[in-house]
Parts: sequence; C-alpha cells; structure tokens
Amino acid sequence: MGNPLIFLAFVLSFLFSLQPSDAEQRVFDNVLYLESTAETSANVSIGDLDGDGDLDLVLAKGRHWPLKNRLLLNNGKGSFKVASDLGGADRTYSAVLADLDGDGDLDIAVSNDRPDRKLVYLNDGKAKFTESGTWGAPEWITRNAAAADLNGDKVPDIIAANRVSKSSFCVNDKKAGFSAGLCFDIEASSATTIVPADFDNDGDVDLAVPHRDGGKSRIYSNDGKGGFSSSVLIGNEDSNARTAAAGDLNGDGWMDLVIGDEDQGSFVHLSDGKGGFEKRREIGNKELVPYSIAIADLDKDGRQDVVIGYVEAPGSVFFGAGNGRDFSEIRFGDSEGAVYGLAIGDLNGDGYPDIAAARSGARNAVYFSSPLPKD
Repeated sequence: MGNPLIFLAFVLSFLFSLQPSDAEQRVFDNVLYLESTAETSANVSIGDLDGDGDLDLVLAKGRHWPLKNRLLLNNGKGSFKVASDLGGADRTYSAVLADLDGDGDLDIAVSNDRPDRKLVYLNDGKAKFTESGTWGAPEWITRNAAAADLNGDKVPDIIAANRVSKSSFCVNDKKAGFSAGLCFDIEASSATTIVPADFDNDGDVDLAVPHRDGGKSRIYSNDGKGGFSSSVLIGNEDSNARTAAAGDLNGDGWMDLVIGDEDQGSFVHLSDGKGGFEKRREIGNKELVPYSIAIADLDKDGRQDVVIGYVEAPGSVFFGAGNGRDFSEIRFGDSEGAVYGLAIGDLNGDGYPDIAAARSGARNAVYFSSPLPKD
C-alpha cells in the first residue's frame, strides 16, 4: 500500500482541489443605491447596530470636505432607512465598528482628517449613539483606521493610518477611553491603510503597513504586549499603495496579503509559511487604479475571494481556486466615481454575502449577490 502518510496527503490534496457541489457561480448585477446624490464618501462599514439580527451600514463621508456620516438600518431584507446622522459634519475617512466598551454591542470610532477630532461614539444597543470622547490627535493626517486587540488585554485598540507623518495606535483603557498617554507611534511614515492580522502565527496581532508615497511597505511584528518592530519587507521598495486586505487565500493556515498600488496595479502576496512572503503576483488589470480591497468567501465554496474597487471603472470579484494563484474574474457596477471603501456581508438574508461600496463622485451602493443566469 506504500506510505500511508503520502497516500493521505494525496487524498487531501485531491479533495481540496474539488469544487464543492453546493457552490454556485455568483454575479452582482442587482444594485441598490443608498443615496440620491453623489458626494465625497470615503468608506462603508457593516454590522448589526441595533441588535435585531441583521446587518446595518455606516457611511463614512467627507474626506477633505466636511460632511455628516450616516447610519442606515436594515429591515432584514436588504432595504435600508436612514436612522440618523452620526454627529456633525467632519472630514471622515472611516467609521470602525467594534465593541469598545465591552457591553456587547458595536460602537464606532471615526477617523477624521486634520484639523478635526477623531471621535468615539458609544452604542446603547439599539443604534442610538452618543459621543463619548476622542482618540488620537486632531493634527494627525489620518486616513483609514482599524480596531484590534494589540496588547492582549481582550479589548480592541484603535490603529491610525496617517499620511505623511508616522502612523499610530491608541490603547483602550477597557472603558472606551483613549487618552493621549495611551497613544504610540509606529515607526512607519505615509500610510493610507494599515491591516491588522497575525502574519507570523504566534497568536498576536501584527500590522501590515503598505507605504503610500514611494517607500517600503513592511510588516511590523507584535511582541504580544503591543510592542512593534519592523521585520518583513513587502513587495518592491517603491510602493505607492492605497489599499490592502488580509486573508488566507491558499488554505495553508497563514495570512496572505492583497495590496493595491495606485501606480503599479494590484498584487497577491502569499505567505511563505515562515512569517515572510513569496514574490508578489499580479491580480487583475494593471492599468486600473485600485482604491479599495476586501477579502471574503463570496460563493460559499470555503475559499477566500478578492474584491477590488477601482477609479472610474467597474469593480472586480476574483473567485479563488483555493491556491492563492488562480482566480476567475467577474465585473460589477459602473465606471462612475472612485470606490474608496468596500464592505462584505449578507444584507438581504439569502445566505450569500453582498458588496457595499462607498464611492466618491458617485452614489453609494449595495451590489446584491445572485446566481449566474443560466442560458
């Protein structure tokens, strides 16, 4: 019979290569516009804000020009009503959803560009939000933010991707407080996105910081207590990356990266299984300018897929074959505006993830998943 371990590996490899029988090819042709006008939106977040079991939306708006952020509540079937605006008009780039005060519901941390304060809004559990304080510094040129437990105390901290200046993170005092004394620099300059994930498989959250302005993109390894050191160079030394996302694209248990470079296109960076990355591989049309990336299993085949939003071009969904190298592409949406932000979730309750897109210069939209029409 030969070596049973070799035989088992062959069987597992064969099974992994098979397309599951219940997987359907999906398209995203059914569009719902969330607003009647086109504004300078920057991001969209998905989460159950009111505790009713379906997924709601937060639109982060403004960028360089103050606008009010907006809460949209779902009726469970993919129809949304404006619940309220979130505070006053400000220059928002992202609205991060996380349980910041430990009471079991989703709160919001807003990343605003200078000179606006970066704000924390606490949820009463029914999508009524109260401004509770600030985080970071108003003078930070902050773009996107993220939330993750960086120091192992079981509460989410806030990470700021700062353009030009050093990026930073602010430690949660376990009561959704983020005083100036709890904010620390990351030795990285000029970022518009930072991706938190465990890239070296040691159980804590590291930070991938793609360089925005012609510099080196790096992984900053966590010592488990919120101390970071640069350890791994990602890609080329002349990165102009605007966006990135992490996910296990080849099912090997290690986090991979997809990075969108404004000048060079989009690339998959597969983990080498040692905390580093293999040589990058191009994904999609290098002539298109990527502004946003999300990773999720969109066709429920157990494999991670990649969604990319572009400038003045339809978006792309790349359905993964499970090896991180081979993808089949479909397009969605139109060529209006720039897709600054993407979020993925089942918004109409049919069991399949949908795509929410925040666009600047075009109406914000949801693209609902549906089966590929049969001839």
